[in-house]
Amino acid sequence: MPSENPIPNTHLLAVLAAGCFVSSMSMRLIDPVVPGIARDLGVSAASVAILASYFAFPYALGQPILGAMGDAFGKALIIKVTLAVLCMCLAVSAAAPTLDILTIARLIGGAAGGGIIPLAFAIVGDRFEMSERQVALSRVLTAIIAGQLTGSLGSGLLASYLGWRTAMSAAAFLALAALVITLWQLKPRAPRHRTLPTRDQVLRGYRVVFANPLSAVCLSAVFIEGIVIFGLFPYLAVLLEQRGAGGLKEAGFVLAGFALGGFAYTALVRLMLTRLGLFKLILAGGIVSGCGLAALSLGSAWPVEMAVFVAVGVGFYMIHNSLQTQATELAPLHRASGVAAHAFFFFLGQAAGPLVYRVGLDALGSFSTLLIAGVAMAILGVATAIGLRQRSERPVIELGGPAG
Repeated sequence: MPSENPIPNTHLLAVLAAGCFVSSMSMRLIDPVVPGIARDLGVSAASVAILASYFAFPYALGQPILGAMGDAFGKALIIKVTLAVLCMCLAVSAAAPTLDILTIARLIGGAAGGGIIPLAFAIVGDRFEMSERQVALSRVLTAIIAGQLTGSLGSGLLASYLGWRTAMSAAAFLALAALVITLWQLKPRAPRHRTLPTRDQVLRGYRVVFANPLSAVCLSAVFIEGIVIFGLFPYLAVLLEQRGAGGLKEAGFVLAGFALGGFAYTALVRLMLTRLGLFKLILAGGIVSGCGLAALSLGSAWPVEMAVFVAVGVGFYMIHNSLQTQATELAPLHRASGVAAHAFFFFLGQAAGPLVYRVGLDALGSFSTLLIAGVAMAILGVATAIGLRQRSERPVIELGGPAG
């Protein structure tokens, strides 16, 4: 398949990883420092926790537009532009004097950050055959997980000693470094005449995506994942403080457990695929992550919860990386649109998650809410594995090009 970058595949993965690292890091920066921001700005912790949704909603809503722009103007160009905007928003966040300005910076930063990971995955889809794609994507996923780890653990540690603004400033510096690397190394394969896509052209690409019978399973599964897994993250520091089990630093360590689980998955993914195959990998991932969430309902000491989060991370990425791979093949001729649709539903779920958890925690308490979340995740793994197996046997409908 044609490439948008002439550099070797291994080098390309490293360059793409730099931007994906920053996008992922930016998503998780606020989670461990919610109480610190609330105290500094004189607002409630609940109003700061909703900043996670203010970042994730535009992150999700921008996906359909950015995906079509990537297909029309080039994935590399859109990655560079969105990374530059995100860098500026992180700098503004570090200096924000009020919650309103911080909210605006997170809104714009979220919209920009949404153009990085999906288009990077689409470029991987262009360069790697399906037989090697899940392993190649897992290499970029390592950088995404490292970004989560930096955003959660790094932000929590820096904030506990130097304040949350220092954590934001450090993130802005890392984003600037990634921008320089991307501008220097990520170049289109050859000059092409680009034109603004018409509405019909944009809609045609998404019609091809949704014509694929696998889309309904993939997109609904990642939406539910986003709610169940990531909706909890902004409340973790608050829950630890409420029961006297820790604060910002401890919340950062617990959230880091999730990233460590992701690293464990990327190290074992080839072995898992060989031993389990795609469908059993997804099924097992749902059960592992579901049991982990249910165990969190017991409210243990933070080192125990960190260990539990390692298991949740392994299980989550067993499902999610499998769905990412499927998304790159939903519409090969409109690959950026296909991956953007996948990301749209995933981050829409992440945006809705804190709102759902807030209702659950207020109405049911932490024990029942986390227990329900665990059951939901286990059911999701089973249902996704069955749905993909059944729909993989159906003929694909072609509409303006192959749907994968």
